[in-house]
Amino acid sequence: MEETAAAVTAPPPDAPTAPGSLDDIVERWWADHFPGSPVAQVNSAWNHAFAAKEELKRRLKGVL
Repeated sequence: MEETAAAVTAPPPDAPTAPGSLDDIVERWWADHFPGSPVAQVNSAWNHAFAAKEELKRRLKGVL
């Protein structure tokens, strides 16, 4: 009976999803802009940008 109740309340697989968390938004932006970029070709630049991305996520959590 519990399985039936869970199946009824679950959204259909093709239902539109709500916007993601701020972390998800930052990660999607990162994935859209940095892999394959000139920044990705220089390890020290990549590490610096990656650290900045993680710091941004921490700061956004503190604001909201």
